Amino acid sequence: MTGLPDALDVDLGAPELIGRISGDTLTVTINRPEKRNAVTADGYHGIKRAAMIVADEPSLQFLVITGSDDVFCAGGDMNSVGNPDRTWDAFTEAYDGTPFEALGKIPKIVVCAVNGIAMGGGLVMTLFADLVVASDRARLRVPDLTRGVYEAFVAARIPQRVGTLRANHLIYGNDWIDAVEAERIGLVGRVVPHDDLADETHALLERVRNTGPAARAAMKREMARALPAVDVTGYWSSIGTSEQIEAFSAFLQKRPPRWSVNSDRDAFVQTRRSGWMGTQ
Repeated sequence: MTGLPDALDVDLGAPELIGRISGDTLTVTINRPEKRNAVTADGYHGIKRAAMIVADEPSLQFLVITGSDDVFCAGGDMNSVGNPDRTWDAFTEAYDGTPFEALGKIPKIVVCAVNGIAMGGGLVMTLFADLVVASDRARLRVPDLTRGVYEAFVAARIPQRVGTLRANHLIYGNDWIDAVEAERIGLVGRVVPHDDLADETHALLERVRNTGPAARAAMKREMARALPAVDVTGYWSSIGTSEQIEAFSAFLQKRPPRWSVNSDRDAFVQTRRSGWMGTQ
């Protein structure tokens, strides 16, 4: 089998992704600045495609994911669901709608070079990466509950990364945190000056190249054994519910969501009220 060229452009099947092989590294740049690098379904699967290319090719050792301009990735594009140009088969592949677990499963090193805003799926990619280098301009946020989505990938990884209490504040408070705070709590591995991000990422890979590829793969596999399984079925069961549809509609219409209250237990709750309200 012939080797790969030292430099090669790679078609990842999504217009927002730029794939480029240089030596032993495939770099994917999310390039959709007009949408804050929000990723379409095709884009998510293009990132998974990149991961599988790196996993397959003996000469490739690293997958680097970054963004263009000052945004890493603002998550999934909620306007792209009905896109007639989409090539990903959302009907038969619904339970494989996001690529995140593939990043953690391939036997090669995945690096996120976070050049700016990272939230939603953009943040989740960092949770499944092996190394995370962030620009000092980076800001991170977990907005998923405001979208009515049970983000099982976040629930399975953030507590392990930063601890349960800090995870609760990130998930339920959905506040922005800056790069310095993200490094302090362990959400990113290192913060570097914005203009040095590419050079610092390259220097990190140079150090990793001093370690044995087979030993790295074994180390990654063993560390993954200690991580909790992701409730992917539960995640997909939260998509398409009335709560999720209301949240997405509110977001697109730029209004507060009108959450519905579950009334299935009304009769039961009514019988218990006398226990604490008396006979009012």
